[in-house]
Amino acid sequence: MLPLCTLLGLLSRVSLSHSQCSGGIPASMHLLCTLLGLLSLVSLSHSQCSGGIPASEVKGFLDVHNKMRQSISAGTYVAKGKKMPAAKTPIPNLTWDCEIEKSAQAVASTCVFAHSKNRKNLGENLYTYMSSAGVSFNGLGKAASDSWESEFKDYGWSDIKLTNAVFSSGVGHATQMAWAKSTKIGCGMATCNGGKQVIVACQYRDAGNMLGENVYDPK
Repeated sequence: MLPLCTLLGLLSRVSLSHSQCSGGIPASMHLLCTLLGLLSLVSLSHSQCSGGIPASEVKGFLDVHNKMRQSISAGTYVAKGKKMPAAKTPIPNLTWDCEIEKSAQAVASTCVFAHSKNRKNLGENLYTYMSSAGVSFNGLGKAASDSWESEFKDYGWSDIKLTNAVFSSGVGHATQMAWAKSTKIGCGMATCNGGKQVIVACQYRDAGNMLGENVYDPK
């Protein structure tokens, strides 16, 4: 991507008073719009971490996770018809961590849909998508996160404390998403099975889903 200063320099060479058409928008404005459009496309396709997944997918993961966490904090989150109580203190937004992304990528790249072992203070969510027509990463950050969150909508959320009964109800991915003590996330994606399957792995620090603890502290 061209540095911003270079782009601005190019713009400065175009007369601000010159119009491509008589009385029309200055030619510099046309150029500015074109360059900004190109910049937006590049920014979505580049990786936030060196060699990592596309920045657009990072945004997809963070947007869904943090929207849910903010809604829970505010007391507006509804799980299968049950309005959850607001948080005593706001649940922090998750932030992206490149080292965690690297760890999660190693899990996805095995192309084995199974939780990794010997994780040190890292929670983990997995998701897979298959298509005989072939797959891509496009939109899977949001799709994976939506799938995990849907557990609350499908199965409900019977107790803020994570008991065996709560975990066994099928909401373990969603409770990790909401876990207030988890503040960092990193995710990896890999194409598998001859390009017909994608495996997504997200890891969280601090690890969530500790039995006997609250997912968050209510007011």
